[in-house]
Amino acid sequence: MADSKKPYGDVTYADPKNGKYPIDTEAHARAAWSYINMPKNAAQYPMNGVTLSEVKDRIMAACKKFGIDVSDGDSGSSSRAESLAPYFRSFPLEDISIRSGGGGRTVEAYAAVFGVPAPVRDQDGEYTEELDPSCFNRAISDAAPQGRRKDWRVGVFYNHGLTITGAPSDRHSMPIGKVLDMKADGRGLWTEVRYNRTQLADEVLENIREGSISGYSFQGMFRRSSPLIPRGGFRRNYRTGDLPHVRRLESTLLELGPTPRPVYDDAAVTGMRADQLLGAMAADPEMAMRMISMFSASAHEDDSLPDTGAPETGLAAEDSPPQARVRSGRPIREQIQRNTALLLQGQYRR
Repeated sequence: MADSKKPYGDVTYADPKNGKYPIDTEAHARAAWSYINMPKNAAQYPMNGVTLSEVKDRIMAACKKFGIDVSDGDSGSSSRAESLAPYFRSFPLEDISIRSGGGGRTVEAYAAVFGVPAPVRDQDGEYTEELDPSCFNRAISDAAPQGRRKDWRVGVFYNHGLTITGAPSDRHSMPIGKVLDMKADGRGLWTEVRYNRTQLADEVLENIREGSISGYSFQGMFRRSSPLIPRGGFRRNYRTGDLPHVRRLESTLLELGPTPRPVYDDAAVTGMRADQLLGAMAADPEMAMRMISMFSASAHEDDSLPDTGAPETGLAAEDSPPQARVRSGRPIREQIQRNTALLLQGQYRR
């Protein structure tokens, strides 16, 4: 049985005496830094002879090892500038090409494009997003072959290992290729991938040749953004209708690959599935508050909101769980958003 004082088992803790704040993985280190900077958690120290500075020092050392930028006393900006949840970005492109050499199994394509604003609606709110040309510099350096490692540390999957509806797929969960080269140029993140000799990879290659697949996508986590993510998430200005503009300055790169063309070309972003979203909310309470606030705000009529820019952030006014109800008279999209807000409130607060 696991030691009740060490809920994550025999791993490295920032507070080993009290079994708090595991820092054995990048995700744990990020979460530890976010949680230790919350006033209610920091106020618990000193605890059994362990000081707050000792815990923070160990977390910062772990973050440095995983390449996470933090600084002491930066709790506000750190927790808002970074997001623990993965992002999926898909771009419809016209220039995916298969090289004639190498048996016709080498594909060149841009996994991301720079300097092109795209409308986004996700866990950070509603806004337009633009990738900075230096966004992947660090990710490329970290993933490139070095020392005894001969391969790139970036996976290649078709449609992120998901079905067309966004559900996990056993068939698509196997890698379809191997990154040969990757670089950031004036246009975007250029990639060169050699496809495996498997049935799925053959099918994907054939669809690329026929033009049925002409989009690429990537998955990562944004480390730095400008401006910082506000506590309630980005909101449309209800007076002017304008969306906030966010420039992504640094991103990790977990995997990339071809994806079916988005249903709407201008909807360049694919959302998180419900199970991923709830898991991310449980790991990051601040993101949970942003999501609940965002969905709740979009579920109400505009005339109930103040006429001075973005409304105040906070929890939704309607806290009751979803109930069976007849048609409300709202447009279908607004009704779906309202039900989503109620669902997130109920699931997160359990």
